[in-house]
Amino acid sequence: MPAKPEPRTAEGGRRWIFIGGGLLALLAATLTLLPILLLSDLEPVSLPPLPEARTAAARDGSTGDASSGDSNSSDSNSGDSALTSGSGRASAANGESGARPGQPAEGSVDSESAAGATDRQPPIIERRRIQGGLTLPGSAETRKADRPLQRSLDRSADARRRRTRQFGGTANTEGAVEAGLNWLAVHQSPDGSWDRIGFQRQCPRHDECPGRARNRSKNSLKPGVTGLALLAFLGAGYSDRQGPHQDTVAKAVAALLAMQRPDGGFSADTGMAGYNDSVATFALAEYLSLTRERRVEPALGAAVQRLVAMQQELGGWDYGPERSSGRNDSSITAWMVQALQACAVAGVIVPADTFIRAALHFTRASEPGGKVWYADAGTGFTISTQTLRPVYRYGPAMTAAGLTSESLLGWRSDSPLRLAQKARLFAQLPSGGLAQGRDPSQLHSYYYWYYGTIAMFQTGGRDWQRWNASLRDALLPLQSRDKTAKGEKRHRFGSWPPFGPGWGKWGRMGGRVYTTAICTLTLEIYYRHTPAYLDDRLVVRADDWRSFLERAGARSRRLAVDSLREMRVEVGEPPLVQLLSDADRDIALAAAEALVAIDSPMGRSVMEQRVSTLPAWARASVERSLGRARAIEQLRPSRGKLRLFDAEHRLATLDLPRAYLGMKVTVLRTEHPIAQMRVIQRFTGRTVVLAELIGDASEAPRHGDPVVEG
Repeated sequence: MPAKPEPRTAEGGRRWIFIGGGLLALLAATLTLLPILLLSDLEPVSLPPLPEARTAAARDGSTGDASSGDSNSSDSNSGDSALTSGSGRASAANGESGARPGQPAEGSVDSESAAGATDRQPPIIERRRIQGGLTLPGSAETRKADRPLQRSLDRSADARRRRTRQFGGTANTEGAVEAGLNWLAVHQSPDGSWDRIGFQRQCPRHDECPGRARNRSKNSLKPGVTGLALLAFLGAGYSDRQGPHQDTVAKAVAALLAMQRPDGGFSADTGMAGYNDSVATFALAEYLSLTRERRVEPALGAAVQRLVAMQQELGGWDYGPERSSGRNDSSITAWMVQALQACAVAGVIVPADTFIRAALHFTRASEPGGKVWYADAGTGFTISTQTLRPVYRYGPAMTAAGLTSESLLGWRSDSPLRLAQKARLFAQLPSGGLAQGRDPSQLHSYYYWYYGTIAMFQTGGRDWQRWNASLRDALLPLQSRDKTAKGEKRHRFGSWPPFGPGWGKWGRMGGRVYTTAICTLTLEIYYRHTPAYLDDRLVVRADDWRSFLERAGARSRRLAVDSLREMRVEVGEPPLVQLLSDADRDIALAAAEALVAIDSPMGRSVMEQRVSTLPAWARASVERSLGRARAIEQLRPSRGKLRLFDAEHRLATLDLPRAYLGMKVTVLRTEHPIAQMRVIQRFTGRTVVLAELIGDASEAPRHGDPVVEG
């Protein structure tokens, strides 16, 4: 249920330069390097003609150390990597390493001494967008069937045991999950739903469970609470076909399908449609992924259309279904993102624009320090009568919800915003004392733990180990383990108390059913989710962003720059290069600075043209970025090796420790150049890049050929 967030201030303008259009050739079926790249979802991107990023004069006399051999699939960066491909990286504890974007290594040239250069425009190269040897349609407005995310979830008993051990679960966490599910099963209504107020009707009179919902009792939350409880069973791998709760799951699915309305929604109460429709859709999508039961596909298709139609103009969602309300609620938006991502994974088509606009919402709702506001109108928002400035409501749960949503929408794990948000979460590790009375705001809650646990699990490594230890210590002791004097389990056994004196703000709304479902879901983290560093699938890709930007207004394009600079490099870099040619010079300049932040100098000429025209207060930032771009260009040429060359499609994969989109490289044979290529895609946390052949090669490139920048 809801929780509080934090805001973001608008940033000043920037500008850009024309760079042309064209489509990029990507991955043919003959490119057997997918296992090498570990890119199960490699994305073709459109690429405009790119200017020379380094002049011949800047390279004269430069030499570089060759890479020390082929990288493995985890691609530890090596060689003279002064600037790791600016892509963010997973924690070193997860087996990946690399320099943070914007951090020079030894040997980098000081920005003050770096010489400028003029651009030379290369000839325009005709490119085809290729995947599996077929030319695909150019539109990326919706997630096409030829780019499926669809997968079946493996939550078998063996997978559950294996992942519990692998990611830090214990026999105690598993026992708590089973006890929570048993309590939920016993308190299911005869019609298959769960009732946050009337669940006590399933209790014996002599042992009634306390904790029925008290707040918003006139609003119906039955679809949302039923969906949340169903998610808990599905999270454990239990369906209507396997596990000890088959009848419970079958009745719950039937109940949700019966609740669905002609408009695709599930909520009879429009005042709570945001929560009801998102969580019910989320549950049916997970059911489809787990069972591949196609009878729910029509219902999910209608539900997706409903959720898309409810999205506000600025990218968020509100309590009600009217997209004209103008209120963007970060809590509800996080549930919508989870629901729609689950639908995409289940194979249901979701418009890419919907995900992009949700990403823009979280960019707008996030402050540089990591706080995320709750809402920008109505509940959770006001205008100061003294300053006439907006006053937002914040809380740890909204920061955690933003962090979780960002991971699903394509942010890289070490983006500056996400690092700031993770720091905020570590400042409030799960604490039973804070959750049950020591936090006057009542915002340190089960709801916060749910989102914080997903966010930190996606990060992995020591961050996750630290969070997980605190979570287990806080959450397990709060579960009811009451027994009678005879040693018999009380009826509340396995549930979590929803509220008490001075705590339980959201528990008062959801009651014991809500708290038990969300706590059980939290403890299923070990097998219910796949860490982001182990899953490269993306719901939004570079071409989706490019298509969106071609149709978006200036306000959205400017906000997109802030989003894209935080994204995985394979998502953010191509559209940022496109934005260098934006008609709005402020947006072009912003894109140029964003590219420098991910270690690309491609916007240098844009900054050079603008810096002298800026007022003093705006010039300093651009001068720093310009110096950084020049320093990147002055580094010793990056050297690596060719991994695979596809002559038919004129594409190659290169092992190149430092690269950026548009970088030219020369292929050598016995120290003599035989071909020139251009980098057309790089990937977060990897030294492997995709390149295209420029012109004709004097000899056919082959595996192991050295390559050098320039």
